[in-house]
Amino acid sequence: MRTIKLIYFFFTLLVVTSCSRDDDSPSGNNAVATRTVMVYMAANNSLASDAYTNLNQMEEGFTGIDGKLIVYARIFGQEPKIYEIVHDTSPDIKSKVLKKYGDHNSSDPAVMKMIFEDMKSLAPANSYGAILWSHATNWVPANLGQLKTRSFGDDNSKSMDVQQLKSALPGNLDFLIFDACSMASVEVLYELRNVAPYILASPTEVLSVGMPYHQIGRLLYTPDVKTGLTETAKAYVEYYRQKSGLEQSATFSVIDTKQLPLLAQETKKLLQNNPDVIAKIGRNGVQRLDLDPNTPVSAYDYADMLDKYFPQEQLVSVKSALSRAVVYKANTPNFLGKPINAFSGLSCYIPVESEAYLAPFYRTLAWSQDSAYGMLLRW
Repeated sequence: MRTIKLIYFFFTLLVVTSCSRDDDSPSGNNAVATRTVMVYMAANNSLASDAYTNLNQMEEGFTGIDGKLIVYARIFGQEPKIYEIVHDTSPDIKSKVLKKYGDHNSSDPAVMKMIFEDMKSLAPANSYGAILWSHATNWVPANLGQLKTRSFGDDNSKSMDVQQLKSALPGNLDFLIFDACSMASVEVLYELRNVAPYILASPTEVLSVGMPYHQIGRLLYTPDVKTGLTETAKAYVEYYRQKSGLEQSATFSVIDTKQLPLLAQETKKLLQNNPDVIAKIGRNGVQRLDLDPNTPVSAYDYADMLDKYFPQEQLVSVKSALSRAVVYKANTPNFLGKPINAFSGLSCYIPVESEAYLAPFYRTLAWSQDSAYGMLLRW
């Protein structure tokens, strides 16, 4: 989910033929940009008003930038469009409409794949980054068992799971950012490890206003991706630190996905060398990172879970791998009024018997298999 502010082919042919290019858009505008940042804004849901706020922020902050910012916006009550963001400080959306679509489901992986192909065609570049903007709830697929969940997206109550998301994303991204809740989990990040070399995401929820695009616009075009994402994370968390009350709530992590296989390898060694510990692992006392009571998927700090159940001398290799994977992390002291006392930058799932119905899907996740974390699924 994305936390509400303060509280809370035939088919493809059919879709393609329903598209139209805006008469005023530059049909021949295919000069190669230095970098194109592509935003997939799935807001046919409760986030519609926040989508307009963020579009206005993008326009405000898009000045002096060597690159293009392209936004696919599926907003409740409006036809889906692709915008090319232009600088503007008025309350109206003045950006160019490059393409319009007929009604479709933005949570269909085939639609997402088509949209990214269209955005790249409309704004070719030497480098691409992507931002996924919507509701999200970690690794759990849509409406599984008793949970109203979505791994990513919410279009008229339809969504996609993380494996479908992986199949829909373009493969030559330089970075991927989640402006969505709870996606900096080992399960999600490991599943997407080959999508982009760097991923910026939050292990906790994200307030509905999301990223301060008017302040971070230029940072997304920093030539060195790692530096740019780190500065983006710093600016994001600082933006929320300056707020008060429940609004003072933010976490962000920059992940080097090339290091995640090492983390899986070291986790596997730890678990296989300590089979007697497996049955003891539980949730009590471990730092929670699902901090909105309306969040349907439990998440816990990865390092804190390890600290609670394994001797420190056995954690040296795992924590070394963790520090190589999480290249930057930051958080506010509290989130929605709840303290964050332990923060490694990654969340994890801790299975419990009452959620045994989640085990079959969890076992299909690459993290569950490659890290031997599936050993924790004892039901």
